[in-house]
Amino acid sequence: MKTKLAIIASLFAANSAYATVELYSGANNCALDTKLEAAAFTKHANAVGNLEALTQKHSEQAGATGNGYFIFNPAYLRTDRYFNCSVPLNANIGQFTLTVHGTTKGLTGTNAFCSISRIRKVSDGGIDKWFKFKTGKAFYWTDISDPNVAEEQFVSYTTMLDNNYESGAVLDLKCRTTWDKGSVAVGQIELSY
Repeated sequence: MKTKLAIIASLFAANSAYATVELYSGANNCALDTKLEAAAFTKHANAVGNLEALTQKHSEQAGATGNGYFIFNPAYLRTDRYFNCSVPLNANIGQFTLTVHGTTKGLTGTNAFCSISRIRKVSDGGIDKWFKFKTGKAFYWTDISDPNVAEEQFVSYTTMLDNNYESGAVLDLKCRTTWDKGSVAVGQIELSY
């Protein structure tokens, strides 16, 4: 009987998997795309005047919140503006599960999405350069939200990715909201490997 228990215990221990989970807040790891922001503001200010453009800029919801989220609900030129979220990857990460936790509120219209890429430092002729590699993964905020709910709702997106145990890599999410109205927010980016 002791032998059977020892074999069962050793089989269980050999097949057990311990996962590492890393959590990154939207507030600390997401930011407006400054180049697009500057271009959009200049374009909008030229159309409506500096005072009106500044008033709208200060009244919009775009940036880190006190509860750890990064909210994006631009007041103007919604199709011209994006935000990016970046989290570090390391040589201990091969295949991993990415889960993005967030909220949506009052989305109407289309084209609210996040595309997912890996940015990696590559030695090119003795000089380190950063290259962006598309993963082929993306999600639409409207696909993970209930269109019948106008109030804030918690949403998540999960997918599998592979870092190939490469060091010097960054996971990059490029996100936007709909062209019409409504907000999206990233609360946590979770890596499990």
